[in-house]
Amino acid sequence: MTARKPADIFREEADLLAAGIDLQQQGLELLLAEMRALAALLPGEETHDQTDAEVEASFDNMPV
Repeated sequence: MTARKPADIFREEADLLAAGIDLQQQGLELLLAEMRALAALLPGEETHDQTDAEVEASFDNMPV
């Protein structure tokens, strides 16, 4: 049995972390797709992404 180099161990750990992040990204993409599908079914909900100007216009900016 040969001794493993520290760089190999770090590379394996980095690969595991990258795989975990990829799996989380896939789960979040699925959740976003489900949320968009549900929003399309709800009455009165807009199905397109709002622009920054539309988001800002929807806030009540009255001074207190």
